[in-house]
Amino acid sequence: MSFFDLINPFSYVTPFHADGDAAEESVVVAADAVEAAAVVIEQIEESNADEEETETEKEEEEEEEEGEEEAEDKAPLIKEGCGETLACKSLKHHYDECAARVEDGSSESCAEEFLHFMECVDHCAASKIFAQLK
Repeated sequence: MSFFDLINPFSYVTPFHADGDAAEESVVVAADAVEAAAVVIEQIEESNADEEETETEKEEEEEEEEGEEEAEDKAPLIKEGCGETLACKSLKHHYDECAARVEDGSSESCAEEFLHFMECVDHCAASKIFAQLK
């Protein structure tokens, strides 16, 4: 395609569609620029109609997926309950004391206390969580 083909008012070349994908070149030859513009507008409207159809299909698929409800995750509630048990309460107390010291300016890390507390919670909650699985 030459430079003169691009500026010729009697032909219009659209190497790309509205969605930006490369497509086959379509050459519209008309008696005047108004007819060429009308043909191009028709082509754009057709491509937009095709895009709208695919969008509605996607929306319908999403609505079908939303209809399938997933079960509520009970693990956080079970873990919270296990954190309040007698076995884990002392470890939580040690962690809370360490966190208070850190807030007051201590340079220590509470990672060890936190890991011990979470190990206790996980050990308590594991059997209860797996009992809830279907």
